[in-house]
Amino acid sequence: MEYILTGKQAQLVDQYSIGTVGIPSVVLMERAAMAVTKEIIAVTNPSMSVLVLAGIGNNGADGLAVARMLKHKGYQTVDILSFGNVEKATKEWSCQKKILDSLQIVVEAAREEMVEEYIAKKEYKIVVDALFGIGLTRDVGGMFEKAIRQVNQTEALVVSVDIASGIHSDTGEIMKTAVKADITVTFGYQKMGHIFYPGAEYTGKLVVEDIGFPNAALDQIKNKAFTYTKQDLKKLPDRLANGNKGTFGKVLVVAGSKNMAGAAYLSASAAYAMGAGLVRILTVEENRLILQTLLPEAVMTTYDCNEIEWKSVDDCLTFADVVVLGPGLSVADHAGKMVDYIMTNRKVPLILDADGINLLVKSQKWCYDREDLILTPHLGELSRLTKKSIEKLKEDLPKNAMQFAQQYNIIAVCKDARTIVADGMSNLYVNKSGNSGMAVGGSGDVLTGIIAGLVAQQCDTYLSACLGVYLHGLAGDWAKKQYGEYSMKASDLIQGISAVTKESSDKDFFYTERE
Repeated sequence: MEYILTGKQAQLVDQYSIGTVGIPSVVLMERAAMAVTKEIIAVTNPSMSVLVLAGIGNNGADGLAVARMLKHKGYQTVDILSFGNVEKATKEWSCQKKILDSLQIVVEAAREEMVEEYIAKKEYKIVVDALFGIGLTRDVGGMFEKAIRQVNQTEALVVSVDIASGIHSDTGEIMKTAVKADITVTFGYQKMGHIFYPGAEYTGKLVVEDIGFPNAALDQIKNKAFTYTKQDLKKLPDRLANGNKGTFGKVLVVAGSKNMAGAAYLSASAAYAMGAGLVRILTVEENRLILQTLLPEAVMTTYDCNEIEWKSVDDCLTFADVVVLGPGLSVADHAGKMVDYIMTNRKVPLILDADGINLLVKSQKWCYDREDLILTPHLGELSRLTKKSIEKLKEDLPKNAMQFAQQYNIIAVCKDARTIVADGMSNLYVNKSGNSGMAVGGSGDVLTGIIAGLVAQQCDTYLSACLGVYLHGLAGDWAKKQYGEYSMKASDLIQGISAVTKESSDKDFFYTERE
């Protein structure tokens, strides 16, 4: 597990480390500069010319230190342009400037007419971006804007210090313009702005370097977001050698409608692929032959949409350890009655998806009497649930997801390029696995099945949601390698589940990071 901090949280870690623990700020700065220098040296050589663009804050001070270290490593041309009124510079910046003065390394104060001359005409091979750090909260303008636009037009290797200048560190928003980095070296922990789009597109390769922040500093931060790495696949439920199909749980998939059998098939297949012992599909009679042919392993129960036998539905609910409700269900009257009945009468965890969510919005019969309800809305559905525009939601999806989950004491799996999993207890998971090839019909149905398969095996509901989203993305990454992002289908993700879980059973899997 890795933590992801907002800019303010990262600043608090820095302040606690310096002010309370007593680590000198210059020590942390030197370590930060050494980390950036190491990354530059790894992919360049001393014959390549370097331009350092430095603001007058501590991010700029890091840049001055990087310039000094590159000089020390033999880089022949290292020019430095400083932006801003040096009389307002931080004490750390002034300290670094004094060191450069002692070594007779020149720091040029940027002027309007110099920006194009330095950045464009001199054709530097390396540009170090140290203009703004994680504290930027307003739009970029003036010479800063001009410099950034010039940098983005060069063919130089661009290395950003902590965060690419112009990205809002909390949201990933571009503050009018931003540096398009090839490499970003950040310190201690990832920032939200690195992960969320569009900031993620400007970050380039993200390198997270430990510069010595003590664990006690991180412990001061409440409501930290986190993400998973493959090490967290150790959290998957154990497979008991003497287990049976009852041991590994029973999933009820209430899904599908006339001419819409695929969603039920994908959810049920994914639940099996994730390890569920038995899967039962409750669907309309028209789907019986199709689904029995596609997935003979599933138990089949059908109903007449014109006259539902509720005793048969009760039997299905009694069977289940977890219920998936909604994929391909339609929003017809009979489907609304089914959603209302199951939400009211269930006694096990429920995963509500797709048409189940749409019917919930339509009926407004919110049966949130227990926290073992998982909703999996995409942004359009979340917009209807919260009555906020998609644009408003995307301004700060983590915050909006958290508020929604807390309002109803549920687990909310808010699906987007970076899916968020929030609960009513201020836990916040941010997913980094997956790719654009997964943006196909049926992908969400597979996700519900994965989560259900985990819950069926007595995995905690919130952990199941987080692990399910992570595994879903890993399955997509596997499928990308097999078929490419253009040609993936939802059914490929089911193969991916099997491939990833099989790979994770190999102990060497946890010692070799996925590329």
